[in-house]
Amino acid sequence: MKIIYYEDKYLDSLNVLLKEAFNLKKVYKNISDNIELLVVFNDEVIGYLNLNKNIDMITGENYFYVNYVCVKKSFRRLGVAKKMFMEVFSICLKNNIKYLELTSNDSRVAAHKLYESLGFSVRETNVFRKEIL
Repeated sequence: MKIIYYEDKYLDSLNVLLKEAFNLKKVYKNISDNIELLVVFNDEVIGYLNLNKNIDMITGENYFYVNYVCVKKSFRRLGVAKKMFMEVFSICLKNNIKYLELTSNDSRVAAHKLYESLGFSVRETNVFRKEIL
């Protein structure tokens, strides 16, 4: 099992995982300062985590917003997500990233336990979205 940055050769395998986890399909290649981590086992993508780099316009601090954390069902509870986050923490230290933010659906109890075990804390907020197109 290895953690790598996204490569196009893994697109089909990644899309199998994204369909299983979120019923989504990756369309675009990596853009700008975003980082996409893959966990690959026997040439199959078994984990994915996307980081969007942002700047807090009030404090000027750099931060990452964490998107689409997922692990293939047959590999869950084996430490795959934790290994991805350990890599993320290392990337943050190397790139002057002050903090990480993420949102998670209330139904993802196991994910919440993972996030809390990694030092994330729950913020009192609601996420709002308005679809335009």
